Amino acid sequence: MTVFLAHAPADRQTAEALEKVIERRGQFCELDDGQTALRPVGNGDAFVLLVSQALTFATARLRLEQRALDAWARGRLVVVKLDHGIAPVGLRDLPAVDATFEAAREFKWNEVADAVRDVIRAPVVSEADDDDDAEDGQPAPTPSDPAPPRQREEVQRKPGGAWRAVLLPILLAPGLLALSATVSIWLANRIGPTPGGWPELMAGVNGFGARYGLPNGVTPILFAISIVLFFVALGLIVAGLVNRGASRAEGAPRNPRNAHRPRATRPRRAGATPTADAVFVSYARANDMTVLPLVEAAKNEGRKFWLDQQGISAGDGWAGEIVRAIKAAGGVVVMCSHAAFESDHVKREIYLADRYKKKLVPVFIERADPPEDFEYFFAGVQSLNLYETPEEQRPEALVRMLGATA
Repeated sequence: MTVFLAHAPADRQTAEALEKVIERRGQFCELDDGQTALRPVGNGDAFVLLVSQALTFATARLRLEQRALDAWARGRLVVVKLDHGIAPVGLRDLPAVDATFEAAREFKWNEVADAVRDVIRAPVVSEADDDDDAEDGQPAPTPSDPAPPRQREEVQRKPGGAWRAVLLPILLAPGLLALSATVSIWLANRIGPTPGGWPELMAGVNGFGARYGLPNGVTPILFAISIVLFFVALGLIVAGLVNRGASRAEGAPRNPRNAHRPRATRPRRAGATPTADAVFVSYARANDMTVLPLVEAAKNEGRKFWLDQQGISAGDGWAGEIVRAIKAAGGVVVMCSHAAFESDHVKREIYLADRYKKKLVPVFIERADPPEDFEYFFAGVQSLNLYETPEEQRPEALVRMLGATA
C-alpha cells in the first residue's frame, strides 16, 4: 500500500511536511511531482493531489491530472487545496480538504491523514461486481463520490473551519488565565480568621490588574469577558467533538460489502440506460438551446441518442446513471464549445469514455480551441466542425459523421 503525494515541484517542502505526518501513521509515502513515471495507482493505494497555483503552471501538470483522474475512478483520490489556485477541469467540484491557512496546517495534515486512512481501508469492488449490482437493481458505485461516508464527512468542512481551529485555542488562553487568577484570589480571601466576600474578591482582582498598570474597575470587566469567552470556546470544542462522533456513528456501514456505495441522488428514470446502438451525448448545460434541438432533429434521421436533460449540479455528485449510460452506449459524442471545455462533468464523461474504450466523436458546435488536457483525449480522433455547416443541414451532417465513425 502506497500513498502518492502529487504536487508541483515548487510545493515539495509542503509535500514533505505532509509526508511526515502520514508516515507517522504507519503508511508508506512516495512523492510524485510528475517528473518521473511511477506505477499506476492501484487498489489499496491512495493518491493525494496538492492543488495550488504552482500546479497550474507545472510542466508535468497533465501527467498528474491524468493520475488523479485514474485515482478518482478507483475511489482512491484525496484532494487538498494549498491556496486559492484553481484545480484542473474535471476535479474542481470534488470535495477537498482546505489547507489554505498555513497556520492551521498541522491540524489539516491530521485531517488529510484520516482521509487517506479511510481511502486505503475502503472495500474494493471489481467492475464485475458493479455489473452484478446493476442487475440486482442496486445503483453501481459512482466514481465521482468514491469516498466512504466518514471521509466525506471529514473533507467537506465549512469554509470557517481553519479559523475555528486557530481562534478557539486563542480564546481559551486569556479565559484560563482570568479564571485561574480569580480562583486564586478567592481562595486567598477564604483563608484566615475573617474570610472575605465579594467586595474583597473585586478588590483583589482590581489589585491584580493595578500591578500591570490597568485602571481601577477595568480588570473585573476584562476578567468577566475572558471567562465567558473561555466557556463559550470550550462549549464549541466539546460540541464539535460530539457532532463528529455522531457523524462517524451515522456513517458506520451496516453492510461492509456495500459500505462505500453511495446511493443515486435522484431516482433512476425508467429505461434510461441506452442500448449499444445508441450514442451518449456529452455537453455543457449552457449549450442546451443548441444541443437539444440538434439531437432531436438527428433522432428523426434514425439515429439513437442518450443524454441527461435534467442536469447534474455539483452538489448532486456523479450520478450512477451517467456511468451506466457511458458503459452501455456504442459511442460518445462530445459537443465541443467554450463552455464544454470549462465543464467538470464533460471532462469526466470524456475520461470515462476513454476508460471504457468508447469511440469518441468531437463535434464542434462553435469555434473553440480545446485545451491541451482535452487534446490528449482527442488525439488521433476525427472531429466535425458543425458550426461551419448550414443550420438546416447539421442534423444530417451529424448522423453522417456518426455513421462514418461507427
